[in-house]
Amino acid sequence: MNTERGHLVFVYGTLRKNECNAHVLGNAKCISEHAWVQGTLFDTGFGYPAMTLLDTRRVFGEIYEVDADGLKKLDHLEGYKESSNENLYERKIHPVWTEDGPVDVIIYTVDHNPSLCKRVIKCGDWLKR
Repeated sequence: MNTERGHLVFVYGTLRKNECNAHVLGNAKCISEHAWVQGTLFDTGFGYPAMTLLDTRRVFGEIYEVDADGLKKLDHLEGYKESSNENLYERKIHPVWTEDGPVDVIIYTVDHNPSLCKRVIKCGDWLKR
């Protein structure tokens, strides 16, 4: 989702605060520290999670506002290239819930790549796995 200044992005794994890839967000503004989406969170077995939107469980994360350069960095980290059939993650606009209600944001999922879905994280929270 685009705002006047940038793009709203939901992060649910290693990009969250104090996680190993949080630095990739640089000076991005945190919009919500307590957000969730309906889906299923998986441990990939590679030190990072994957998410599908194919279930009614909850996946917890944070929402950030990033600029165009920040979005390019996230695309690179997530293995996403526009119009590619070989993406590790797909980038979509999807509603995510916050304390103030739903917000349409960018989200990276693996609905197209079930090979990354090794083990369900039942609590839906990468930080509490």
